[in-house]
Amino acid sequence: MNTKQSKLAEVLRPEQKKGKKASTNELPMVDLDSVLGFVDKIEADGLQTLSQQEVAKRLGYATQTSTPFYRRMAAARLFGLIDTTQGVNLTKLALDYFKPVDEESKRHALSTAVNNVLGYKGLIERFSGKRLPPSDILRNSIEREFDLAAEAANNCADVFVRTVKSAGLVKADGTLGATSDEALLVRASSERSRNDIAPVKTSSTVHASSDESESHYLTLDAKRSRRVVIQAPPIITGAELKRIQNWLAVQLHVIDSIELADADQFATEKNDSATTGES
Repeated sequence: MNTKQSKLAEVLRPEQKKGKKASTNELPMVDLDSVLGFVDKIEADGLQTLSQQEVAKRLGYATQTSTPFYRRMAAARLFGLIDTTQGVNLTKLALDYFKPVDEESKRHALSTAVNNVLGYKGLIERFSGKRLPPSDILRNSIEREFDLAAEAANNCADVFVRTVKSAGLVKADGTLGATSDEALLVRASSERSRNDIAPVKTSSTVHASSDESESHYLTLDAKRSRRVVIQAPPIITGAELKRIQNWLAVQLHVIDSIELADADQFATEKNDSATTGES
């Protein structure tokens, strides 16, 4: 090994040698309060529908790829507060928080934002009903589960604690609850069960290494909380895209209209009810 290679090996951290990631798209790296301030600025400055590049420029960031801006956008998408399908737009959930129609909406929006983060599901289930663990225990859990470098895991752990506290999910005795109001949790869970499409595991699924995959979100209908979540490599070929499209066409039940499907279901239930009544 030459001198240059030796110096490089000495500089590399142990985490880097093992290939651990210095960042992640599965967990927010910016806490909920900071993200809410970021999204509020987008709405207050009238930046909706603009491109991410233009939004970054208007908000004073160097570029849309600068770490502070990128991490805020990524966290806002994970919390379900921003939709970037066509420009940068606030979701219905964000409007429920910033422009609530009743007292319950704002509280519900915070707990829903936390539960929207798929990476938080395991943490909430593991520690729900228990006191929040010491920071090193939480950091180790995140580091091992998401294959992160210690510094990145520590940041994600700190963000998680600050987020659940600001969302009102930590009770007075320090225990973690799934939501600030159990009734809201039941309602939110039932709504997601009706509207969400669960991912299907098949042998045709496109796989990628953990440090290459990214989560992408496409809102189909904000009012119905219908969206598609895809975890895929950031770069794919045209042939791979065609393969994915063909696979989705087979996996998903495609219809002409949700409204027509609802009407058909209503008519079927009505007929079934009438038949039951006759018998």
